[in-house]
Amino acid sequence: ACASKPVKKETPPDWQSKQSALTKIDSWKMHARIGLRGTDRNGSASLIWLEAPERRSLRLLSPLGGGLVLLQQDATGASIQDSKGRVWHGQDAGELIYRVTGWQIPVSGLRWWLLGLAEPGSKAESTVDADHHLVRVRQAGWKVSLDKYTRFGEHELPTSIVFETVAARKDARYIRVKVIVKNWVID
Repeated sequence: ACASKPVKKETPPDWQSKQSALTKIDSWKMHARIGLRGTDRNGSASLIWLEAPERRSLRLLSPLGGGLVLLQQDATGASIQDSKGRVWHGQDAGELIYRVTGWQIPVSGLRWWLLGLAEPGSKAESTVDADHHLVRVRQAGWKVSLDKYTRFGEHELPTSIVFETVAARKDARYIRVKVIVKNWVID
C-alpha cells in the first residue's frame, strides 16, 4: 500500500497583518469594467485607475453613453475633462462626479474598497472571511460586497466588488455599482 504525504496548506496571514500590508500600497494601476444602475438609468464603462501618492487619475472609456472622461485629483482639488474637451473643477472628486454626471460615486471610499479594506478614519461595520479577506463592509452610507479575490503579485485583491447606497431601490438617490477588476499592477 502506498501512503500519500499530507499536503500542508499555507496558513493565510491574520487580518491585522494583511490590513497592514494592503494599507502600505500607495501606488498602483488597475483596469476594470464598471456597471452602474440607478432608479431611472444604467451605464457601463471601462475604467483605468492610476493611484500614486497625492495624485489619482481615473479614465472612463465609453462611460454612460459617451466617449472618454478623465478624472484627476491631487492636493489642490479635482477636475473632470470630457471627450469634448470641457473641464470642470471642484474640491472633492466624488462631489464633482455627482455635479457633472448625476452619479454618486464614493471615490475616496472606493480607493480603499478596491484594495479589500474599509476606508480609514470612517466608521465601518466589516465582515472578514476565514481566509482573512474583507467580504462585506457597511460604511458612509454604502453597503459593499467583495465577492471574489485573485492573487496579483504578493497580494490577494478583490476582483468583484459591488457597492450600493443604503437608500431603498425606489429612492432617487439609490445607485448600485459593480466593478469587475481585470488587472492590477502594484508599484
